[in-house]
Amino acid sequence: MSRTTRREFIKRSGFTMLTVGVGLSAFPRYLQMAASSSLTRAAALSQNDRILVVIQLAGGNDGLNTVIPISGTLNGIYRDRRPTLAVPEASILPIGRDAAGHQLGFHPHLSRLRTLFNQGRVAVIQSVGYDNPSRSHFRSMDIWHTANPNQIETFGWLGDTLDLTSPGSHNPLLAVAVTGDRLPLSLAARRTAVPVVASIEDYRLRVTNRLYPADEPIRIQTLLALNREAAPERTLYEKIRLTALDAYTSSQLLQERADQNYQNDPTVVYPSNNPLAGAMKQAAQIIASDLGTKILYVMLDGFDTHQGQLDRAVNHPLLLRYLDEAVWAFYQDMRRLGRDHQVLMMTWSEFGRKLPENGNHGTDHGASAPQFVIGTRVNGFNQGRSTGIFGEHPSLTDLYSEDDTKHAIDFRSLYATILERWLEVSAREILGGRFEIMNFIA
Repeated sequence: MSRTTRREFIKRSGFTMLTVGVGLSAFPRYLQMAASSSLTRAAALSQNDRILVVIQLAGGNDGLNTVIPISGTLNGIYRDRRPTLAVPEASILPIGRDAAGHQLGFHPHLSRLRTLFNQGRVAVIQSVGYDNPSRSHFRSMDIWHTANPNQIETFGWLGDTLDLTSPGSHNPLLAVAVTGDRLPLSLAARRTAVPVVASIEDYRLRVTNRLYPADEPIRIQTLLALNREAAPERTLYEKIRLTALDAYTSSQLLQERADQNYQNDPTVVYPSNNPLAGAMKQAAQIIASDLGTKILYVMLDGFDTHQGQLDRAVNHPLLLRYLDEAVWAFYQDMRRLGRDHQVLMMTWSEFGRKLPENGNHGTDHGASAPQFVIGTRVNGFNQGRSTGIFGEHPSLTDLYSEDDTKHAIDFRSLYATILERWLEVSAREILGGRFEIMNFIA
């Protein structure tokens, strides 16, 4: 796979190498310390060509209406506690039994995901959460972002992964957040700057003055020249300077490669009225651009369904349909591009919802919820060999005092398995401890 670094880009653009020389010499001291450690060298050696696509379902997805009990005691309790919100049995899409023998199914708006499940491309990870769950959106998101339930952190688990595995990388597109205008805390890193992209088309340096449009090239060159001035003794200035150069470089790379390497195909449809599908299409274009990107991050907001969970204009079934359409289109696109073996998708949400519905025909903040891992290399449903369901549906009688379902799988086991089995890096060093490695990646 061809990768274009900032060094290569600047060379091709006719710029001098002064920028690289100054940049390296002024890099923070801890970068050299990290680069010289045996741990980092070992991690760096493990780099592969695999890509992780993280899908955040923001607001707290109602897992009980996503992966639904179909029969037995669970089904009876589910329907009793959710008299208006329970999904009609006839419309649930069966996916089989979990390890405890519970018959389960997907919400009817996840029909494409069920097709992928039947093809062995989806792993359902049941009852994911953590001890002493927080019901605050902000705190619980931070816990998932930083993989640390015990203290507040500044950097995220994916940011730590980038720092550890690519300490000397000059690639400004090692990771990309297709999240509009904010960098997810998961990708906050000590040394790796991650660009935030709303759309590839709009991700560019804008210096146009409407009175003097012909001056744009001069303005860009001036900005670049200013940012190439050396000031190694001023670390903050140096970081800002490098960030500006990285932003310009990454925008140029994306504009250039996306147009060349990605063509629309009528067999792959990203619905235009689906915000997640739009972001996933941007992710597909970045992957097709072959820029050495390892991590892509997208987000679908709106899962905080306290009121009118089935009635509001943007409600829970519609959000699940967005997820279903976006994942399906993206997976078909990866297959078309011959990249599906390189790409793994994972979902996360800061918590599930409580078992009983509330008086506003909605559900309140809960604790555990199921998550999905999707891709060609997933150890999914395989008749007689794997059910594709990892863990058991949560008990609906053994609950936390506030009617929350308890977790059985620590969310850091989900992370640890992806780090060890997919990205092939040390989960212990990134997560700060040992967590169970699961078998959902073949």
